[in-house]
Amino acid sequence: MLTNFRLATMTQQWKLTLFVLFFLPLLLRLGFWQLERAEEKRQLWIVYQEQKRLPAVPLDIDQKQTVTHYQTVIVEGHYDRQRYWLLDNQPRNGQVGYEVIMPLQVGKQWLLVNRGWVAAPARRDQLPVLKTPEGKVTLQGYLHQPSQNAVLKQLESDLLVDWPKRVLQINHFAAQSVLKADVYPTQLRIKDDSPGALITQWPVMSTQPEKHQGYAVQWFTMALVLFLLYGWVLLFRTESKTLENNREK
Repeated sequence: MLTNFRLATMTQQWKLTLFVLFFLPLLLRLGFWQLERAEEKRQLWIVYQEQKRLPAVPLDIDQKQTVTHYQTVIVEGHYDRQRYWLLDNQPRNGQVGYEVIMPLQVGKQWLLVNRGWVAAPARRDQLPVLKTPEGKVTLQGYLHQPSQNAVLKQLESDLLVDWPKRVLQINHFAAQSVLKADVYPTQLRIKDDSPGALITQWPVMSTQPEKHQGYAVQWFTMALVLFLLYGWVLLFRTESKTLENNREK
């Protein structure tokens, strides 16, 4: 009976050890990963501040020139006032709304321009009414590559013929397919003083470095608690085994 009890205890201890050996490195890795993310965000903020101080450069989309991230560019063209996308699920300050992605014809190519945010009407079947400048416009802003989620699918309204199209995401491949023309691979987020700008206030980053640091502290704390609990269990079982041996003597 006592031998079976010892075997069961040893089995439980091995299971606990394997559990700790698996989760402890995982928790530590998650903590260090969050610290890495915090450092990436700090470097991104430094680049953003540096680029803000530099003068704007003309954007030649025909040459597909290399432009530094967040560098201010100038581009001239004509808005396509009839065809544009409403990027759905873009709440701001607790209010639902859209970001307006409108094609700008620049020479022989098209550039997707994010004009900013607009509040959504009260009814889902209604779309916001926009005022768009006519004729040639000169825009300033910075190039931005939106992240793409392969899980997301187009909304049903994006498959309809009518414009504007309400979408969950849009990239230049999808735009080329719809517009039947070459589209520049990066979007332009315009400044609030550019013609046709709506509410811009572009977030430089979705998560601040301090938040990543907070997440790191949480992961490290969980790792420490797991380690201490494991140590306490081993100590408790060692003391129990010592008492048991003393009784046998």
